[in-house]
Amino acid sequence: MSENNDPADAGGDPNTVRELQRARADLVKLRDELKNARSERDSATAERDDAIKSRDGYKGQLAQQKTDFETKLAEANAATEKATTDAEAALAEKDASYQQGLIRANAEAAFTKAGCVSPEDAVKLADLSTVKFEEGKIVGLDEVVTASKEARGYLFAEAPKPGSVTGNTTMKTPPKPGEAAPFDAMKADPKDYEAEKARTLAAARAQS
Repeated sequence: MSENNDPADAGGDPNTVRELQRARADLVKLRDELKNARSERDSATAERDDAIKSRDGYKGQLAQQKTDFETKLAEANAATEKATTDAEAALAEKDASYQQGLIRANAEAAFTKAGCVSPEDAVKLADLSTVKFEEGKIVGLDEVVTASKEARGYLFAEAPKPGSVTGNTTMKTPPKPGEAAPFDAMKADPKDYEAEKARTLAAARAQS
């Protein structure tokens, strides 16, 4: 014969039986609530972890963006600096070329004024390294012409005396007051300069 464990069937107190049933129901409810609480806790933990990951991801993105920006900025600065350096170098080269051209042009005019029969050759042979362009003025050219006269006198013709006759040509006397001033190669325009140079060469050939 089997043993009956049910208090009600065993003749137990009905109140005790109801209390046990109520306690069992409360226990089941508590277990469900605990399960739900654990589920909510797990969800909250997962959300927190996702938020941390997102935050770390944003930090990584910001760090990468900062690095990219700094790299591009450095490249832009380097390009700007190079462009500035190249422009300054090109400007300096053009300025030096302009100054050299101006020095040579003035040197040729100075040689012509000094009675040189071949100013272009004299300029080519002269050492113009000591001639400088300072504050809008050419410095040291007179010394170069003087040195060239001493070293290469054959390039210079002896200046004819006023009113003297050389060959079939009678040289004019200096201009009287009111007459045109003597030709100044340093101030003449290119056309007048070329014409005077041709006349000077012709006169030099006539003397030889």
